[in-house]
Amino acid sequence: MAAFEEVGVCPELIKAVEKLDWTLPTPIQAEAVPLILGGGDVLAAAETGSGKTAAFALPVLQIVHESLRARQKAALSDFGAASNGQAASNGGDGQTPTASNCSAPIPPCLLNLEDRDDIVAIAAGGLRCQARGEGTWGGCRATRGASGGKVYFEATVADEGLCRVGWATRFASLDLGTDRHGYGYGGTGMKADNKKFESYGEKYGKNDTIGCLLDCDVRTISFTKNGKALGDAFTQLPTISGGAALFPAFSLQNAELQLNFGETAFKHPPPPGFVGLSNAPSTVSWTECVSRSKCKPLAIILEPTKELAEQTHEQVSVFCKHLASPVVRHALVVGGIKASKQMQSIKDGVDIVTATPGRLMELMEDGKLATDQVKFFVLDEADRLVAERGTRDQVLKMFRYFPQTGGGLARLQVLLFSATLHSPEVRALAASICQNPIFVDLKGKNAVPETVDHVLVRCDPQQDLSWLQTDLAVVTDGCHTLDTIGPEQKTPENWSEAVKRLKQRYLKRVIDSFAMNQCLIFCRTNHDCDNVKRFLESFGGGSGQDKDESEKGNSYSCVVLGGAKSAKDRAEALAAFKAGNARFLVCTDLAARGLDIQGLPYVINMTLPEKSEDYIHRVGRVGRQDTMGLAISLVSTVPEKVWYCTDRKNQKPWEKPDAASTRSIEDGGHTTWYKEQQLLQTVEKRLGSPVAALDEDLSLPPDIAARVAGGSGSEVRYGQQRDGGGFSAEVMERVKAMRPAVQMLAQLEVEAQETFFSLKRRWAAVE
Repeated sequence: MAAFEEVGVCPELIKAVEKLDWTLPTPIQAEAVPLILGGGDVLAAAETGSGKTAAFALPVLQIVHESLRARQKAALSDFGAASNGQAASNGGDGQTPTASNCSAPIPPCLLNLEDRDDIVAIAAGGLRCQARGEGTWGGCRATRGASGGKVYFEATVADEGLCRVGWATRFASLDLGTDRHGYGYGGTGMKADNKKFESYGEKYGKNDTIGCLLDCDVRTISFTKNGKALGDAFTQLPTISGGAALFPAFSLQNAELQLNFGETAFKHPPPPGFVGLSNAPSTVSWTECVSRSKCKPLAIILEPTKELAEQTHEQVSVFCKHLASPVVRHALVVGGIKASKQMQSIKDGVDIVTATPGRLMELMEDGKLATDQVKFFVLDEADRLVAERGTRDQVLKMFRYFPQTGGGLARLQVLLFSATLHSPEVRALAASICQNPIFVDLKGKNAVPETVDHVLVRCDPQQDLSWLQTDLAVVTDGCHTLDTIGPEQKTPENWSEAVKRLKQRYLKRVIDSFAMNQCLIFCRTNHDCDNVKRFLESFGGGSGQDKDESEKGNSYSCVVLGGAKSAKDRAEALAAFKAGNARFLVCTDLAARGLDIQGLPYVINMTLPEKSEDYIHRVGRVGRQDTMGLAISLVSTVPEKVWYCTDRKNQKPWEKPDAASTRSIEDGGHTTWYKEQQLLQTVEKRLGSPVAALDEDLSLPPDIAARVAGGSGSEVRYGQQRDGGGFSAEVMERVKAMRPAVQMLAQLEVEAQETFFSLKRRWAAVE
């Protein structure tokens, strides 16, 4: 397993890949892993089935685990320093806090060592903080929050500089007042929440004491300056319930604050009815406050569909089993299922979140998922995530929630992975959210899996008149319900309906010719999927979703995976197919990306996709991990009229086809003409060679059959490891050449981490 060591994978994760019987990193893993470990943004394009998930999951997990270990070590050190009774000078003279011995007990409410920006130093004793850095704000919060009653604390400005004091939820940004979960009052005389800055009270500065009042009963926040009431600053706050709380919160720029939460006498007593936070009856405990930091994920992995998110989450789970002390907690956040279980995972603590855009954005906007600690933003299948404008806008909005400051290892890393990263949309997104990204492009824009053979069946209804037969009850889409169809007709509509009937006949012949036990069948629409399923079931094929063992022997058992199905139905269909209870998965392009079905031998395209990129993704479901796969496309020689609905109010025009709906979209209808001969040309251009046709008996062309059989004349077995499989000498030579650089990088990373955390604890404990 030396090769995984050479690219920088840690021993714990090497054990994980050993369990998977991985002997060497794939080319994309060998290239991307050390780059990610080095701390840069990466755009990686490689053929499907090349191990992209592990290429980002392994280094992300490794760095997250290292961060958790360092955080755990620092927390133990900080807690030990505080429990030894160390306290800081609090003379309010603006000098740097110095530690001195003190036997006083630990105050119940302190500044939280775990809930702060890196540039914020907290003095031993936990009641004094500072942030030094011109032009840079640093934030922190206290370890106890109020969940009821009327509470008060004081903040005294101990040095020149800018500061903002107030209250915030545990999910708020540490930059107080810049989101809807934090409420601050600044030294410039402005109040702020959700980035709205308005005049309030008076300016304040060095030696001024600001009283911060929270009335949970009437949901208001107000402030005092040196005992003078300034009036309500924020009213009609969201209801605090369900164990939620508002915490004392602070943002500083080259400033220093001394805090008093009520353990000692206040400089200016609070108004009647208010009590110091330390003495308030309705507060969140110290233990809960410390554990809340675990609720903040360090990595967000975004997937375009629920199925891909589930698959990536499962892969992360496999790797996480080998990481301990501390464990890496991971959660799946997707739509289509109840959010309660997902929310419980987040409340229990999560370090890595794998999600789909809609549900993740919902939780972030509702303040239920904090993002101010995120170190990694991974966009898997990035080209699909930005294909729709709505999703692209969501991605950009999410990015603005993540920390944008910091350098080196503290900087947010953005990783974009897909089989195709060459679209203008992906390039534009990368320019918006990446910093000097490194592009890993192993095979180039026209990359296709080398282990996949591509063949076609020409469907010519003018030559093959079997479409006129009635012995097979085909089910077409209803586009030509109102057209006259028959052997004497020579119209485009007649040939269009004829090729629809012909393709289903060819589908059965292809299945029988190759004695297929497992195959993905791609259709253009959900309606087409349902028709193909009905056609196959007419030969006795069950759904396979009832887990009946007898279905495994059924030659035509099938399930449908399409966007029109519910999340539950899609999950059950995919599970039935993977378990072998259904032989055929009839699907739309929903299944074209990322789904990993081990050893899948065949893909059949009932129609070619409109984009050559989608063809690459479709055929990438086979030929994975060096196994042989066959992609068979049923290509019409005549134009085909298909449903193309642009009216959101009428997404199923085929249910009641009439003269209006069957007109072309140019004439106000819901159909268009599909020219597969032109689409075939774009696919062949992408592949770099013509697609060979199957022989008349639907057998493989001799050259392909001989190559797949290894020249031995043995039976062609798709879905199995190819002879002589493995990695090229070029790849191994590249791994060998990289070894010294990766070893040096690993050593530098250790030294950087040690220096970083030493500086981070500068004011937290005495050396």
